[in-house]
Amino acid sequence: MKKLIFAIACLAIGFTANAADSKTSTPAEKKVEVKTTTANIKVGANKFEKKDFYRIQRMFTINDLCGNHVNVWVSAPNGTSFITMYDAALDHVVGCLNSNGCYQ
Repeated sequence: MKKLIFAIACLAIGFTANAADSKTSTPAEKKVEVKTTTANIKVGANKFEKKDFYRIQRMFTINDLCGNHVNVWVSAPNGTSFITMYDAALDHVVGCLNSNGCYQ
């Protein structure tokens, strides 16, 4: 409780000290001049634009409980992590397992 009262007292002193400084004059405002120019802006396809939009493919081989090898191809945008693609393949295989653990 003592710490709370002490903190409130320090806060009150800080506010009064800040209010005492409010009588000082503020510096004069600086005038800002804006120059506008007409730029030749070309809107169109960049020659490097197509490199950013390619997709990657990976094949994952997953074994089921019956001994079958299931090859799952996953296609994703460039920059997708390996583990994200593996999770997508694993989710597909797990969703297609029957009650015995065999891929259908």
